[in-house]
Amino acid sequence: MRLYYFPDACSLVINIVLRAAKMRFELIEVDYVTRQLRDGSDYSRINPMAYVPALQLSDGRCLTEVIAIIDWIDFVAPEAGLLGAQGTHKRQEAMIWLAYVGTEIHKSFSPLFRPGTPQEFLAPGQRHLEIRLSMAEQKLSEQSSLCADTHTAADYYLYVMSRWMGDSGLCARDWPAIQAHATRIESLGFVQDALASDIR
Repeated sequence: MRLYYFPDACSLVINIVLRAAKMRFELIEVDYVTRQLRDGSDYSRINPMAYVPALQLSDGRCLTEVIAIIDWIDFVAPEAGLLGAQGTHKRQEAMIWLAYVGTEIHKSFSPLFRPGTPQEFLAPGQRHLEIRLSMAEQKLSEQSSLCADTHTAADYYLYVMSRWMGDSGLCARDWPAIQAHATRIESLGFVQDALASDIR
């Protein structure tokens, strides 16, 4: 398998999840500006949307979108406990948080990083992000993970989002539960391995 990535982008979530599932894969960096691979080829030939992550399977199929890729990894490696067993409360909670992090938190970061975002949008955009993050902060002030006390793929997704908070103007000390959660996730060996590989 090949995982196409930008350094410190949301593709890091898939890097972490693949390692949590003990799956072998090759990392292929995509140039953020040119959307080209190191050999000069056009990344859009792999993923027509030209963003990451994209996971190219051994049969040639290419999966995109964080949640869809996580679902496939969980199907192939259910023993990793990434989402919980089908039909269980744990799985429903994990899917709720995966969707929330993906649609409410991740997407709230995007305009803050986009060069063309009008200046007058930045302050309300940051406030919008803070409101979305406050739900995770509240949950993590009550328990050690988003789904009770067991890490799921939703925790790894939130961890990657927490790495972006400083770049968006948020102060870490204002989010103690999220930061404590990030410290716990970052201490995991496979997360350390993912971070070491997620470089230029």
